[in-house]
Amino acid sequence: MKSRNERILFILGNPDDKRSLEQEARNPQYPYSLSIVTSIKEAQKLLKEWQFKAVLSDFYLGDGKITDLRPHLDNSSLIILTDPENIDATLSAMKSFADDYLVRDSDLNYLKLLPIAIGRSIELKKQREELDNYRTRLESLVRERTTELTDMYLHLLESEANFRYIFDHTSDGLVITDFDFNFIEANTTLLNRFGVTKEFLASRALIDFLSPAYHGVIFERLQSLKKGLSTQDMEIEIIAPLTRQTIPYEFNTVPIMFNHQNAILTIMRDITERKFLARKLFETIILTEEEERSRIARDLHDETGPLLSALKMYTTSFIESKDTERKDKLASQMGVIIRDVIDSIKEISNDMSPHVLVNFGLNAALQNIVNLFSRNLKIHRQSNISNLRFPGTVESVVYRIIKELINNTVKHAQAANIYIRLGYANPELSCNYRDDGIGFEMKDPQQVPGQGMGFNNIISRIRSLGGSYTITASPGNGFEINIILRTSPLG
Repeated sequence: MKSRNERILFILGNPDDKRSLEQEARNPQYPYSLSIVTSIKEAQKLLKEWQFKAVLSDFYLGDGKITDLRPHLDNSSLIILTDPENIDATLSAMKSFADDYLVRDSDLNYLKLLPIAIGRSIELKKQREELDNYRTRLESLVRERTTELTDMYLHLLESEANFRYIFDHTSDGLVITDFDFNFIEANTTLLNRFGVTKEFLASRALIDFLSPAYHGVIFERLQSLKKGLSTQDMEIEIIAPLTRQTIPYEFNTVPIMFNHQNAILTIMRDITERKFLARKLFETIILTEEEERSRIARDLHDETGPLLSALKMYTTSFIESKDTERKDKLASQMGVIIRDVIDSIKEISNDMSPHVLVNFGLNAALQNIVNLFSRNLKIHRQSNISNLRFPGTVESVVYRIIKELINNTVKHAQAANIYIRLGYANPELSCNYRDDGIGFEMKDPQQVPGQGMGFNNIISRIRSLGGSYTITASPGNGFEINIILRTSPLG
């Protein structure tokens, strides 16, 4: 039984219906609290004052039609009261906004059916509202999911575009294969390097592009990748597909997921230039060693040889002489020659491995060089390394570079001044060398000057330690080189 607190509004054009309904509503068992009016105007007023659970109304009223009340019904359920001859208009209203209808009969039996019709209409209204709410929530959810999926799709497109850009623009060659070494994808760098297309690679066995000597190693590597084991960088030789030229590559392989399948990403770096530089560096080291041996032999021959020959001659004379006074004189001369030999050997030994550098470090050795060459020109020296010691190889390389640079300036530059600045700022040891000599023509700052100036040795020494350098020179404006080495002090 519904509570009589639920208000029902009746809008009736027939006064007889109103009286009959009022009589029916007096029954204490009647389930609703009724409000009865006979015009659209009265109904509008009540609808503004009260919230009605349902509204029952004739379609045609004295001052209008029920459709005029549509903006005022709010959430109230609407039931049309109709006569049999007006059923078509009622059905039209049902299609547009009414919830139900009830046909009057001449015996007023419909009044008995009113509570059932009202209850059914309210329930249908409630179900429709719930359905509308569900539809609204579903549509909202669909919109949200659509927005999320759209955002995800856009992010996916952006990520794919970024991946493709990085994939195609990296300086390393990239190739993706399956675990049977069948081609899947390659980047533009690799394709351009070999002058081929993806279709070309896909139609051939990629293993055939490797030198046969590496086939066994590669298959072992693939087995390790299948087991999830890590692999290290390795050097291999690739046979160019079109030219059949053998090209050295450093490569590494990484297992990845690509297009929803297990795959292998191979990163390939052409090391032709690195191999060339390494070979040139090795050749330069060998040449430098040979030149150093030749210089030592020449110094021994030119400096020590004559002294030893003279010593041999004096020794022979000393042995053959019977004159005590002459022997004393020969012995004295022999002593002078021996001291000269010792001094000469010390000088040669010091040039090979400077004792000041070995015992006191780079800063002291630099000062020793300055003292040695200051007789020929003025050398300005700055340093912040004080008593810092560096690895022996670093100190030796910097020492010999500075000595070679000063030799070049003395021999070729016609300079009056040399400026040397040696500094350390963790983790870099820097050396700036400059002179005010005649300079020379140099279009490329990284160009190595002529062979006769000994620059190949200098550059090779810098590169041997992984250092970098810049050279500035022009006719009439002197010469400058700035050297950077990454190192750390000892202790």
